[in-house]
Amino acid sequence: MSWLENKERVHSSKEIFAILWPYLSNRIGFLITVSIVSFLAAIIGLATPLLIKQAIDTAIPMESTTLIWIFGGAILGVALFGGVLQYFSRFYAAKFAQKVVYELRNDIYKILQQLSLEYYDEENTGQIMTRVTTDLNAIQGFVSFTIRLIMNGAVFFIGSYVAMLVLSWKLGLILVALFPGFIWLIYWFSAKVRPLFYKARTQFGEVTSILQENVTGTHVVRGFAQEKNEIIKFDESNTKYRDLRIKTQVFRAIYFSTMTLLIGIGTTLVLTIGGRAVIRNEMELGSFIAFLSYLALLPGPTRQLTWLVGIIQRMLASGDRIIELISAKREVQEDPDAINPPKLLGKIQYRNVSFEYELGRAILNNISVSIHTGQKVVILGGTGSGKSTFVNLLSRFYDPNEGTIQIDDIDLKKYKLKAMRKQIGLVLQETYLFNATIKENIAFGKPDAKDEEIIQAAKIAKIHEFIASLPEGYDSKVGDRGITLSGGQKQRVSIARTLLTDPSILIFDDSTASVDAETEAQIQDALDILSKGRTTLIISQRISSVHYADRILVFEKGRIIQDGNHKKLISEEGLYKEIYETLAQSYSLDEISKEIQETKTWGDD
Repeated sequence: MSWLENKERVHSSKEIFAILWPYLSNRIGFLITVSIVSFLAAIIGLATPLLIKQAIDTAIPMESTTLIWIFGGAILGVALFGGVLQYFSRFYAAKFAQKVVYELRNDIYKILQQLSLEYYDEENTGQIMTRVTTDLNAIQGFVSFTIRLIMNGAVFFIGSYVAMLVLSWKLGLILVALFPGFIWLIYWFSAKVRPLFYKARTQFGEVTSILQENVTGTHVVRGFAQEKNEIIKFDESNTKYRDLRIKTQVFRAIYFSTMTLLIGIGTTLVLTIGGRAVIRNEMELGSFIAFLSYLALLPGPTRQLTWLVGIIQRMLASGDRIIELISAKREVQEDPDAINPPKLLGKIQYRNVSFEYELGRAILNNISVSIHTGQKVVILGGTGSGKSTFVNLLSRFYDPNEGTIQIDDIDLKKYKLKAMRKQIGLVLQETYLFNATIKENIAFGKPDAKDEEIIQAAKIAKIHEFIASLPEGYDSKVGDRGITLSGGQKQRVSIARTLLTDPSILIFDDSTASVDAETEAQIQDALDILSKGRTTLIISQRISSVHYADRILVFEKGRIIQDGNHKKLISEEGLYKEIYETLAQSYSLDEISKEIQETKTWGDD
């Protein structure tokens, strides 16, 4: 079952608690402490009505001021002691919840690093963010409040009722008649709100996603004057979220008002019947007032139990979404006997490799090709021909559905994943820089790199002079996604980042497609230095790239239809010649000559 198929499933409470229990049981001492303190706080709170009863039935008939002071002091002492217990109950519960959610949040973040790229391809950012934030907050609320509410609410509720039965079993039985109504109401409320909480959480993820996309793409939105349409789109999503929240509040209002009505009915019956019993001397006044005091206390624990129902339902809805994330497909798996690869030589072999992202939609069809150590290979083809998928499989972002891929005559699955990836350098068309300093971005793949190494990498990447001209130099912040840098500057920082890791295999995915000719020449110079002695795969549509490649692979509909160098392929009829002539028409002869001169060193070995 894929994660998408699993998405609509509502998990059982048992499944959700099974996920939470290891985090709760790790701190069983906290759990026991919170339970004991909350239990004692509830028990202490039950003493006040009994002290009032004794004051009325004993001190007042005896006209003893001393006893009045004693009972008054006892009530004050109970209040003070109960307050102290409540403080520690809240403190330990909050601390316990924070520790549990801290560990859970860290583990979920680790899981996010392990999920397959398919998950990120199909899920939007907003949904992922709400799982790590809003849904975990719901679980934190559950952990923080549940024990206290159970102890305070349940113990207080049961204790009050037992005390009322002792004071007057006849009046107590009146309340028993109302219990079926309370139980049905709780069941009805739970059944109604859990699906709504789930839908509301999911819709909030959509709202967050739209907001995140708008903030990230604000230049595009304003550049195309789409502010109004974006506002409308956000309003539509926000309206759905608002309506779900309102619907939830409607059920809460019905629940609370019905609960209040049931308590009101019980109070009316007790006051009427109990009052007559006092008038007829069938019941002591102190006992009657104590009974009414317990009855007056019941709305408090009743509300607490009501809140508990809501908290549990929110937690279960969020737990569903957390399980969806936890049970999503993990990254490609390592062989149990996987080894740390030695320094790779860079010999690459694809053997009968086929791949599809979705069933029935083949992207690569029975690809077989060998690439020799140190070769510079340019990959050409139209959109959707399988070029990027071809190189993505080499980094094991995905595994082929059929066939095998080898580096240095060893199946990729036999290598430990992270160790292998550290020897494959990626320079992508869409360069991603983190909202950190230039130094931190260059050293991302090698956090322990010395300053001298970082500067040397920047010099080779032709970006050092620019960095040195900045007021804060290598400590300059690049902004979100490197927004303070130009496209060419970001590419050269990316090249420096790759160079610093000293990879054995290089992959350039259209890394000069979106820059001008002058910037491209600077990038090409840097790439030339970086690629020396390394197996290099270049996805490119630039004429300059093909002239000095050792080899060109031409893709069409998931197959390699041509394989050779420029001289060979240009001399035969085929897709390569068509692509080359199409690209050449967009350049003057002088520009072609200039590009070739600017990249003349690419063929030097």
